[in-house]
Amino acid sequence: MITARNAFVFALLFSCSAFAEDCEQALFPVASSEWLLPSPQMFEDRERVNSSHCSDTSSDLAQWYFWGGGEKVADLNKAYHYASLALVENKWPFELSLLHAAFVIAGLDSAIGVDEAVRRFRREILSGNQIRRDKALAMLNQLSGFLPHIHTSPASLYVNSSLTKPVNLPARVALQLPQNANKRPVLLADSSGAPSLYWLGGPRAARSSSVNQAVFQQYSINKGGRVDDVRQQLWQVPATMPHSGVLVSLFERKDGSPYESRCTATQLTSLWLLSASHCLFTPEGGGKLVSVNYLADPLDRQASDVVKTPVNKVWRHRQHRPEDQYNGEIGRYSGSDIALFKLARPITLAKPPALSTPTSDDPWVDSIAYPNDKRPNTLWASRCRANFWQEGSDSLSDLYVLDCFSYAGQSGAVLTQEDNGERQIVGVLSARIYNDEIDQPVFAALNTILIKEIQSLLAEDKSELFVMVPIGLGQEPSKLASAKP
Repeated sequence: MITARNAFVFALLFSCSAFAEDCEQALFPVASSEWLLPSPQMFEDRERVNSSHCSDTSSDLAQWYFWGGGEKVADLNKAYHYASLALVENKWPFELSLLHAAFVIAGLDSAIGVDEAVRRFRREILSGNQIRRDKALAMLNQLSGFLPHIHTSPASLYVNSSLTKPVNLPARVALQLPQNANKRPVLLADSSGAPSLYWLGGPRAARSSSVNQAVFQQYSINKGGRVDDVRQQLWQVPATMPHSGVLVSLFERKDGSPYESRCTATQLTSLWLLSASHCLFTPEGGGKLVSVNYLADPLDRQASDVVKTPVNKVWRHRQHRPEDQYNGEIGRYSGSDIALFKLARPITLAKPPALSTPTSDDPWVDSIAYPNDKRPNTLWASRCRANFWQEGSDSLSDLYVLDCFSYAGQSGAVLTQEDNGERQIVGVLSARIYNDEIDQPVFAALNTILIKEIQSLLAEDKSELFVMVPIGLGQEPSKLASAKP
């Protein structure tokens, strides 16, 4: 009996050891990590592993299918399938607790109630921890891509499912949840982006075409010109936003010292970028432009600064003068703060973004950028109110001020609005204006003349508004000392 028992224990240990050898270490970062996603290259051959006995592998695949990336198209049902394989003694692993809440909200799981699932997200968003907050917001916005968006009206919402307690909220886009017993639950976000559960009453709400809008986004609740920092971190470039990367310009100053400028740039085509004219100058306005490179995928930790695409031609607005920021000519400085950059080789772009003028009846604009006050090559989203500030004269752009904070590195980011379900570029972020009247970021709005001139350059035609900027002046980049932005 002793020998038999020992043999049984040995066989069990050998079996567990064999399983452990077949399993691979988890790839997705832990919840406390500053990273949300691993590099796509790390997932090669991951799905070939027999995951039926590998909780970490099942957990990785569940998250991979939820987020998509690489060759994987996001698929909520496949994500739930792999998540169910990761359960240990019918319990959800800690690293999937928030994803479990997302499955509950989507109607795929009922182990907890929808109200508890919403509370889990609210706890993370309101925790006071930026990483926890932004990961929860990112997950909710990813989930919103799988569920219908609807327009709510002020008289249609109730705080209870029996529809006896109405609540008067402004009309907005909400996330429609699966119905249960003819109840129509929806999720609405407050100014912190945190979700709240409501129920619809009255006529059926109209489906929204606003699928290109992040539902769970922070925004300022102030309307008196005060600037709030509502930036939230993203770990993927949203499919609904124009693709943006980092523009790195290297200069040689008059004393021979190097200077590096980092701005945000947006792809208009596979060869052309849109950014700000002031990214072509040092802060003091002098210096020689040695080189310009574009980081198309700054979020790829394996590529990072290593994979750069050279820019070989640059056009800036004819009227832009760097000294205008010091002599009070703000209208001319920011009204001409637009430039176009042509890449030395093409970068694949699925769909060119549309260009348009700002919509007068919609004060909200969205942008994504790579600010210098955050960890290098991290992407941050902002939703801001835009208010008309100054009319452009001649060929200058109208200027709009924003009620949200911006920092160096965000310069050149495009401002976007949605029109009939299509997200369009309506302006370029210039600078933050400081004077007796204003202390807010400002952007140069597109107009019909500017759009026509941009399209002429994209078509390789002549432009009356833009002039070419020489690149490759000064010393060779390799001879300059290390430069910091």
